Amino acid sequence: MRILLSLLLLSVVAFSQPSKKELYDRARDVLRKSLECRDYERAGEALDYLKTNVENGAPLSEMEEYLVNLELGRFEDALVFYGDIHRDIFDKNYTRPAVSRVEVEDLLNRYLIQTNKMDKRFVDSLCVRIDASDERQEYKLLHKTLIYLDFVAAHASTVGEGDDVVVLNYNEDLSSLEEFLALIKKYVEEYPYSDHAAYLKDLFIGPVQKYLEEQKQFKQDPLGQKYYTGGFGFYMYMGFGFMTGEGSDYLNYESDTPIMLGLDFRVKRFDLSLFWSFGYITGYNFKKCDVDVKEMSSGGINIYGREGTWAVGASLGFVAYDSKYLRVEPFVGVSSLRYDHLASTTLVPEFMLGNNVDFRFYAAQPSSVGAYAHSFLLRFKYMMHIGSVEEKCCNNGKDFSAVRHTFAFGIGAELW
Repeated sequence: MRILLSLLLLSVVAFSQPSKKELYDRARDVLRKSLECRDYERAGEALDYLKTNVENGAPLSEMEEYLVNLELGRFEDALVFYGDIHRDIFDKNYTRPAVSRVEVEDLLNRYLIQTNKMDKRFVDSLCVRIDASDERQEYKLLHKTLIYLDFVAAHASTVGEGDDVVVLNYNEDLSSLEEFLALIKKYVEEYPYSDHAAYLKDLFIGPVQKYLEEQKQFKQDPLGQKYYTGGFGFYMYMGFGFMTGEGSDYLNYESDTPIMLGLDFRVKRFDLSLFWSFGYITGYNFKKCDVDVKEMSSGGINIYGREGTWAVGASLGFVAYDSKYLRVEPFVGVSSLRYDHLASTTLVPEFMLGNNVDFRFYAAQPSSVGAYAHSFLLRFKYMMHIGSVEEKCCNNGKDFSAVRHTFAFGIGAELW
């Protein structure tokens, strides 16, 4: 009987004691309610209890601990984690020890997220509190710098080929960026040998300065950042041309308002251009050709025909001048005019040089720095083609020089 009574008492005591999970849940609930009521002394006790039992499985993430420390005014304790996590992300020479903590989503977690939204008002208020604290001056400056870093930049750390790659996307609040830049410069200048100075200087000062300059220039002239940049375009021309050199003595060459189509691929100042044109009229000039006309005619050769020919070419241009309305681009390349109906005539590929003069009459404003924009332009194009013709029926089969001149005027559309 006594044994049964003892077992009953032990079971009652066991069931009356809360489990660890219940104790941790109660501590998190007390912490949340204390923060809501601004009872910071009790909140501090609850936080310390959870921190003491983290190794025993108490649910408390490092970010939760950091945010609670901010509310309690324990800024040096907060900076231990905050500085360490930033150094781990941005300093390739530092690896943070692995930390394993239990994380849960409950009312405390939601409260901390809702009351610590990273907006300008929150950042300014937090920096004022940090300035008024008893924290060391170095820690104050570092803490404010890192807070502004999180506010002005969305950062992610990825691993590529064994090295940490930092990806930054700055927001559009230029005044905050200027404040951030001022804080970094001050911190690096006053504490050049600290653990954080090197990566702050190398990763942020130069890029942020460049970004600010680009944004200011974009506001002054949205198209300014597009000059001398890449893109691609399509063009359609009409024009005329003529031939000089020895070739004009043996071949009739004229243009019947030829049509030219062009495609440009641009990388910075360089432009790779391809074109195809048709509508040229060619034929034999028998005043110079010492041939048997009847014999050639009987052989089925169209010696009297004045038929259309076509030309192709490729060039590499260099943008010598670019502005909102005007662009000048000299180029060199190769081209070839095809005499399809003159069976005995072969045109060796020509060396080509010329110039494009573009008048940009419409350009859409890009939405941001680096964003694509489209434009429409009028183009005047001059090409000089220097080559030779091997004519088997004329000139005893010898080569003779031929220089073609092409003038074209057209319209184009570009994405730049």
